[in-house]
Amino acid sequence: MKGLVSLVKTMRPSEKRLLIHYYGRNSNDEEKLRLKLFKLVNSGVTTDEEAKLKLASKGGASSYSHLKSRLKDDILNILLMQDSSKRFAQANRAAELDCRKKVAQSHILWLRGAQIEGMKTLDAALKVADKYELLAERLQINHLIRERFLGAGLSDQLLKLNKQIGVDIVKYEALLKVQEKSFTLASPEFAKKLKSKANEKQNLELIDELKTLYRKHKLARIGFWYYMAATEFHNARKNFDMVAKLGLEFLKLVEKSPAVKSKNNIAGVNQTVGIAYMELRQFNEAQRHLVKSEEFFPSAGFNRLLCLQFLVQSESALGLYDNALVHVQTALDHPRIGTREILVARWWFFKACVEFGKGNFEAALKSLNKDGNLLKQVDEWNVQLRVLEMMLLVEQRDEEWLEFKLDATRKFLNRHKELYTERIRFAVDAIAFLLRKELEIVPISDALSVRLKDNLEEKPGFEWNPTGPELVRFDKWLAKRQSLVQAENELSAEDSTE
Repeated sequence: MKGLVSLVKTMRPSEKRLLIHYYGRNSNDEEKLRLKLFKLVNSGVTTDEEAKLKLASKGGASSYSHLKSRLKDDILNILLMQDSSKRFAQANRAAELDCRKKVAQSHILWLRGAQIEGMKTLDAALKVADKYELLAERLQINHLIRERFLGAGLSDQLLKLNKQIGVDIVKYEALLKVQEKSFTLASPEFAKKLKSKANEKQNLELIDELKTLYRKHKLARIGFWYYMAATEFHNARKNFDMVAKLGLEFLKLVEKSPAVKSKNNIAGVNQTVGIAYMELRQFNEAQRHLVKSEEFFPSAGFNRLLCLQFLVQSESALGLYDNALVHVQTALDHPRIGTREILVARWWFFKACVEFGKGNFEAALKSLNKDGNLLKQVDEWNVQLRVLEMMLLVEQRDEEWLEFKLDATRKFLNRHKELYTERIRFAVDAIAFLLRKELEIVPISDALSVRLKDNLEEKPGFEWNPTGPELVRFDKWLAKRQSLVQAENELSAEDSTE
């Protein structure tokens, strides 16, 4: 009974109406019982005992079992009859079902003596299979066509078909081999192994094998997994030039080839390329690809939230704070953001960062204090929130509160030394220096100036992570304050000469 109940639950209202209409046009007792059983299940009956009691049928257990089986068959026929291929989000998935339906339809037409219409239907199925690289379906279709030609004695067509079937068998074997490897490529274990030098030779051999198969057979479905593996490998190795290069080729494939074209694929590859350009500090290109990615991801999906994060980070790096603020609000309005508390906290932090960039310090402080969940984490998000808060207190010249926050941050970092990076240590030391100078705009010490230069140039140990939580770069903020010092000194020098 469970199978029948679950099957009825999958039906849409239009499909249920069609089934009821079908039974309503028939008057035999068997189909009346099927209709009655369907209505019972649809109304909430879930056990065989209750169903048999309400059916009041005189048949035995075997008759009741046959009744359920026939009802299931009727439901499945209704599901197949409806144009369910339109329900698929991806055209290539819909094409697979459409192709198989056409093959089944051609069988029925042949059995009824409509050979010409049957061949037309098979031809239509073959065109779909060709377009979407459905090799299994194409082999089946060509085999069926071959059987028809065999009866007609058309030797030239038979030779041509045999050759095509032979080629497709080789291609299909290659595709099956790649699909077998795809389970490995898509696994979390493979992603971990990519970062290990011990597996580098093995991974390169796998990528070369996929590349060879793609070049040989020119199948987009093989190319998809080649580019997937290659971009992931170079990402793990931080070869972002290669990621961008391969990513653009990958993007062309998923945009042009019907076999792998889908909104999710286009969105995912654009995001991969966008992140690579962020790592290369080419933020204009990054923003261009991330805008496309955000457009193609499902509006209520978590993938879109992650894409919005990268988009806000790239726009902040470009100083496009109005654009970034719009995307922050889009994220905060996301229908599923509330299901993960930490996401809400991060996006209020992002809003504070963007408002800081716009110079709206009061609004930034309010946003920063909107959700305290980041402070419960022991990670770089916690640290960057603390740094941003201290920068805001410097801007607001709140020495007393800044002194307290600086002391609390030092204690936290001394407890969690793995978070006390050179960039963070520099920020803490620079803020301490500013506090000793009563937050006046004065030149920093020579030692701090050297470290500031190291941060700005991202020397080893001082690297900035453009995809991390340091949306507001402390080094650039401090450099801007120092430029004000220099401007004031130059102005004073001019005044003294006069």
